[in-house]
Amino acid sequence: MLLIYAIQGAWRAYRRARRRARELSVYAGKEVTALERLAAQLNEHGFALEHSASELFPKLGQVLAFLEQPLVAVTIPWLLRRAMRRPYRRR
Repeated sequence: MLLIYAIQGAWRAYRRARRRARELSVYAGKEVTALERLAAQLNEHGFALEHSASELFPKLGQVLAFLEQPLVAVTIPWLLRRAMRRPYRRR
């Protein structure tokens, strides 16, 4: 009798594992097709991305060089705080 319960439990566990493996394989297939579609889009638009990056990165470097100066780095948060939260106080 104990052997029958053990076999039945093992069979149920096998079916559950098989069902989960099938679901996982379907999910992986969907993800693969999505990644293939994304790779095709990147290959299609890769030159435009490379061109825009070559124009954008030097400009970002210039802005960062300006923002790294100590006085500017301290002043910008102060200006934002004044502009957003606190209007000018009247005395």
